[in-house]
Amino acid sequence: PSGTLSPFTFSGAHPLPSTMSKAVSTVDVMGESFLAGASVFMYGCAVIGKTLLTKMCFSGYSFNYPITFSLFSCLTTMVACALVFMAGKAQFTMLPVHHFRGFAQISLLTALDMGFTNWSLDLISITLQMTIKAAIPAIVVSYERFILKKTHTQMAYLSLTPLILGAILVGLGSGSADYNFLGTMLMCIATVASSIKMVTTHSVIKQVRSEMGMVSFLFWLELAMIPILLP
Repeated sequence: PSGTLSPFTFSGAHPLPSTMSKAVSTVDVMGESFLAGASVFMYGCAVIGKTLLTKMCFSGYSFNYPITFSLFSCLTTMVACALVFMAGKAQFTMLPVHHFRGFAQISLLTALDMGFTNWSLDLISITLQMTIKAAIPAIVVSYERFILKKTHTQMAYLSLTPLILGAILVGLGSGSADYNFLGTMLMCIATVASSIKMVTTHSVIKQVRSEMGMVSFLFWLELAMIPILLP
């Protein structure tokens, strides 16, 4: 009818720019969601695989230096980052001096997480370790709520209930072969450090993203952890 706007022109039935931009935006959102989901899945597989292989090394090969294992992990990651730089897939960038304080906090928290996680894995079972680590979402939400004064939805708080109850039930069902006091305390410290590290890392990455790439960020992070783990 006359005076009615249509999303298509009469000449060639081409979509208007507004319709095309909405379609492109929808595709971009779907692509980002897929990449985010795939990244979380790959991260979970990597964490589980690394834990199983680390436990195998400690128990099967009598490797009694768990923190040294964390140091080897840092060196391996640095070599991988260097290969990425050499291949031209990422650009090497110096660490911005004005972000040194936040970066130092992340380095310390990550070193505590890696070192104490591997140390505890040498003393307790994988089941007990993963159960303690399942408390990370609850610690993150609590840290943001009481320290950063950040509020969450009621659904976010309710979703933590199964994690907390599951951890308690598994802890009650663990036998003496699974439990070691020192290993449990080390894993609790590592879990708290990992939780705070997640919040801090997210904040720092938002600040430095415009100044350096994530491969350079990872390279400097691993390098900063070496003096902490070396002693």
